[in-house]
This record gives sequence, structure tokens and C-alpha cells, in this order.
Amino acid sequence: MESNDNSEDEDVCEHHSVDGDWLPILKRREKDVLAPHPYCCTCGLVRNIGPDRARKLGYYIEALSEIERLLKHEHAKGGRCKLTETQKRLIVKSLEKEEIFKDLYGTMASAQEDRFVEIIQEYRPDLKRCEIEYHLE
Repeated sequence: MESNDNSEDEDVCEHHSVDGDWLPILKRREKDVLAPHPYCCTCGLVRNIGPDRARKLGYYIEALSEIERLLKHEHAKGGRCKLTETQKRLIVKSLEKEEIFKDLYGTMASAQEDRFVEIIQEYRPDLKRCEIEYHLE
């Protein structure tokens, strides 16, 4: 009997877009504006086309590298401990496991940012939310 190691991958939709319905664009500060949103004809998920569009995992790994550089600079001045390679590796592995960073079709950047902050604070609780979010801008 063979075991199927790719059982998780079977549930992932490849999202085949079709012309969309007129829906509001989700914005953080401005009034809603209607626009046609494409949606997946397979699973029905509506694509996020607004300014709060999700980003690829590389964007968050680059932000992590910026945090690493900041902590290394502070450590050289006698400040906080730098980000160790082990911490960085564990953070990246945690990010890679999260579905919110894999399927960008209907995901919002604000949800990704919240999860990114939570994951970093699991390994570095001394870092404040505002310090982490600074590197996401």
C-alpha cells in the first residue's frame, strides 16, 4: 500500500479566473468603489484586486532580513541581541507552512501582515509590533 505524501496538495485550487461580478474594492480609508472582480470558476473564490492585495512570501522574507540587519546593527552598539540563524530559519519555516502566504488569490495583505507579526513575536517576543510593521512599508 503506497502512502500519498501530497494529500495536502490535492485540496489546493489552481484558480481558473473568469470575468467577475461588480463588487466593492476593499480599501482601508476611502469609500467603497465598485469594480469587476474576477473569480475562480472552480472554487468560487473572489480575487482581491484592491490596494490591500496580498504579496508573495519573498516580500516577507526580505522584511525579515531588514529586521535582522537592524538587530545586528543594534547588537554591535551593545543593544539587543541579534537575530540568530536558527531563529531566522524557524521563522521562515513557519511562514512557508502558512496557507495565507501560499494562495494569494483571495488573501488580503493586512491578514498576511498580522500573521507575519505573530510569527516573529513567537520567536522574538522582545520586538514590538510597530518595529516589525515598520519594515513592511
